[in-house]
Amino acid sequence: HVWLYNDPTLSDDEPVVTIPAVYLTMQQGNFLLDQLKNGSVNAILYERYRPAYNPSAILIWGLGVFVAALAAYLSAGEYISARKQVERHAQNIASSPRGEEGRMASLDHAQMAYQRAPPVEETLELAVEHAFGFIVMASTGLFILFFFKIYNVVKVMYAIGCSKAVSQVIFFPLLAKLARRFRIRDKIVWQTGTEDFGDISQFDIIAGILGFGLGLAWLVVAFTVRHPENFTFFWITQDVMGSCMCIMFLSIIKLNCIRVASILLIIAFAYDIFMVFITPLIFNGESVMITVATSGGPPKADPSWCEKYPDDVDCQGGDPLPMLLTVPRIGDYQGGASLLGLGDIVLPGLLLSFAARLDAAKGLLGVISGGSGANAAYTCREDRCGGAFTICNGGYFSPLVVAYAVGLLMANTAVYVMQMGQPALLYLVPCC
Repeated sequence: HVWLYNDPTLSDDEPVVTIPAVYLTMQQGNFLLDQLKNGSVNAILYERYRPAYNPSAILIWGLGVFVAALAAYLSAGEYISARKQVERHAQNIASSPRGEEGRMASLDHAQMAYQRAPPVEETLELAVEHAFGFIVMASTGLFILFFFKIYNVVKVMYAIGCSKAVSQVIFFPLLAKLARRFRIRDKIVWQTGTEDFGDISQFDIIAGILGFGLGLAWLVVAFTVRHPENFTFFWITQDVMGSCMCIMFLSIIKLNCIRVASILLIIAFAYDIFMVFITPLIFNGESVMITVATSGGPPKADPSWCEKYPDDVDCQGGDPLPMLLTVPRIGDYQGGASLLGLGDIVLPGLLLSFAARLDAAKGLLGVISGGSGANAAYTCREDRCGGAFTICNGGYFSPLVVAYAVGLLMANTAVYVMQMGQPALLYLVPCC
């Protein structure tokens, strides 16, 4: 019974009539009608379970913190490896029969060994002009994608860049380790005579084939499978490629000044807020960041129309661009995924990398000068830190990782509280 008008003759003691209802798509309705032509149909109605807080949010948080910390730590690899080399040469200090003379000779030999170490790969040190150049280039690229909708070009370029990163971060070190294990020598197959490419070895070619083969397979799935983010191979490969890209980025792009780090993060903070929250006021409710990140935004058709015709072209919406880490929602029949943009990793990661290299450099200098190499915060008094609390003598890297984890957790919590995507830098920059 459906009461269209208030009936004063009805009392409050009248029984309550409950009529279960279910919403079907037109395709499902046509299927039921066809089945009714062949006989009776029994239907069972039940409410499917959907978790209020999906575990995928915790997984993407842990993955983001792990990748940021790992990439920052590996960026200090030149100092860490040099310290290990110095320590190996200084192991004879305690057992040297020559006393103080042997101790100083061993340290001098260790320092010479460090100075003669092979040069590290070419890097780019960011300056203040690079920070302002970032906002110009990032805004230009975002507006080009917003107006010209060339999302497939981005997928191709991203696959090429990530394939190179995977070959350098995963496959080449793996081949080198296997070669040492089985005593296989790498051979130079082509001497290019240029600084940009250097000498190309057999391992370079094999690693490139494996890396670009993986990228090509990922790209084929991206263009042939509808909503590929639900395909296991696709999202796992995308997370691996994105992680390798972050590691490669922080190993090449570095900060050597806290002033530049502050300027860059403040600019990125304002940029993120403007692109997410301010641009809808300019472009008739369309957020530039969200529209580009989802390859065109949500479905254009009316929601009630899409409920009936989910296969309609205007009901498809765009798939997220691949420059992010993704974990599909667990146990959610409606699908979807938890996302974290790579920019939310590498931009704060530049500061984490700076702290990791600073701590490693201080430790290296301490070992060379004859100390233990343990970091000490000279401006932090023990009584202000609760006695011998490790944050007072553990350097800057670990506290920054904790701050990054707290900021990213706040961003994930805000997504559920506000029921909408959040610019993670809004929470990460104040915490870091």
